[in-house]
Amino acid sequence: MNNENGEGAALRLRIGAEFVLWTGYKRLLLIGILIIMLLSGCQPFSWQDAEQKNQLTVLTVEFNSGAPIPNLFLTVTDVQTGEVVEEAIGSEEGEAIFSKLKAGREYAIAATTLENSTTNNGYTTIENFTYDTTKPYYRLQTHFLRDDQELDVPVVMQNPELPHGCEITSLTAVLNYFGMNVSKLEMTDKYLPKQEIRTVGNQRFGPNPNDAFAGNPRDKARGMYVFAAPIVKAAEAVITDKQAGLHVKNMSNASQDDILQLVREGIPVVTWVTLDLSKPKRKAERGWIYTGETTRHDAFMNLHAVVLTGHLGDKVVVMDPLKGYVTYNVDQFFKSYQELGKQAVAVHK
Repeated sequence: MNNENGEGAALRLRIGAEFVLWTGYKRLLLIGILIIMLLSGCQPFSWQDAEQKNQLTVLTVEFNSGAPIPNLFLTVTDVQTGEVVEEAIGSEEGEAIFSKLKAGREYAIAATTLENSTTNNGYTTIENFTYDTTKPYYRLQTHFLRDDQELDVPVVMQNPELPHGCEITSLTAVLNYFGMNVSKLEMTDKYLPKQEIRTVGNQRFGPNPNDAFAGNPRDKARGMYVFAAPIVKAAEAVITDKQAGLHVKNMSNASQDDILQLVREGIPVVTWVTLDLSKPKRKAERGWIYTGETTRHDAFMNLHAVVLTGHLGDKVVVMDPLKGYVTYNVDQFFKSYQELGKQAVAVHK
């Protein structure tokens, strides 16, 4: 009887020990499973964090109130290459997400309405920025509603007839603003001083842009550009012919404050800048020797002219003959104006 009790007790001890071992094993197994589940559960968040580091959320807001502007069409362009990197449509909250940007690269971000993205007949806001992965949000102030501080210069587009006619088209818009019934083609063909560029051997010869337009604004392949002085002559000639009672002044070399003061006084100013305010680009093989000189001048490849129509805080509003109305940062705008030699023309009553 005692032997049986002893064997039973031993059996119970063995079973108890095995139960303890099995319980401990199950605990370890459960802990291991939990660890695996936690690790696998965390992994997607790590991927998401990595993706978010390469995302930029752009918030488009109204210029004056700061309220979000929904459903705008945005594009991001690489400033160095000129290639459009990504496009997006803003949400109802005014947010658009970009995920193809590279850290340290300079980009130009443009915002406009969906309608204007196809018609180019309205406001566009353009700003340059360097992408910083530590700053996942960018606040873009837009200006789509006309303001009393802006001059109602009509939109006159240079294309398709004048692929190189930004200067004379901008002047035409100003003359139209003052009530003159004149077209960009009449201004180009009848009043704009022009001289052809001719090629002799391997050299190109043509006018100094301070004297006449080099080539023809109608000619996409051979037309070049013109500076302020010939635009003044064109304005003077048409004002005299049509007895318009207007005055024109070459405002080249004027300061930023002087030009902005003109706009505040109701005088739009034709201003030379570069396309999208990018750095001036020159090309030697497209350059030419000016009449009466022996040295070849490299040609500007991104020269542009627009009409400055408004100044609101740190923004300027321009009528761009390629895009319609555009807002720019005032400092970037006048930096480009200075880099192109401070060329400007004002027409007034």
